[in-house]
Amino acid sequence: MRFHKAIEISKLEADFIIEGGAVQAAASDIVVVARGERYYDVRSMNVAEVEAFVADLARAEHAAELRRLALPC
Repeated sequence: MRFHKAIEISKLEADFIIEGGAVQAAASDIVVVARGERYYDVRSMNVAEVEAFVADLARAEHAAELRRLALPC
């Protein structure tokens, strides 16, 4: 996966960022990305960077799922 400026954080930190008014410091309206049980602080990323990050996460998850489902030869 490409390098991104997103920082993995806990759910507690994500809730604090969302509820604590940390939106003012964000480069876009998107401040936290959640994928399953994982949370990422994306306040330093613009919309295009967030979209690329989410796409990379989805590709990585899909590849992991394909590896999991692959039949051993």
